[in-house]
Amino acid sequence: MRGKLFHALLPLFSAVAVLAAGETQVIEEEFSVGPEPRLIIDADPARLTVEVGDSNRIELKVELPGEHIYSLSTEQEGDKVTVRVESEGTLGLIMRQLRLYEADISARVPANCDVVLLTRSGRIEVRGVGGEIRSHSGSKVEQVIRWILRMGSIVDTDQADWEEE
Repeated sequence: MRGKLFHALLPLFSAVAVLAAGETQVIEEEFSVGPEPRLIIDADPARLTVEVGDSNRIELKVELPGEHIYSLSTEQEGDKVTVRVESEGTLGLIMRQLRLYEADISARVPANCDVVLLTRSGRIEVRGVGGEIRSHSGSKVEQVIRWILRMGSIVDTDQADWEEE
């Protein structure tokens, strides 16, 4: 019954998504950092790309699909920069659940930057960064299914271990 209802409502959700999409918002920010830079990105769904840039700053480019679907927040505490993309309002929750739109986040960081990337759905790519890299993509349910099908293994993904104390 649920499956039939979902399939019946999918065209309606798709139409709403097309109407809501509007223009892509592009947000660029830059953060000056010291000798121990750390970048934390928490976004879902999102494509996350991190590569080496200048030695004393973190450059961030975020492309958010449509208007009023996702909101961006950034915070800097010393050398630590935290970036969060969250769904906004009812439309954002619907788009997030249907995974119709992803945020696209690119960062250029110092070569020694520690990086923590968190997303439940989306691609994660890190190039040339020599600091500690921690990432999580997918839910524990997805990991269990992959393990049962012997396509992957269960990994401890407790986010609390990844956040700076």
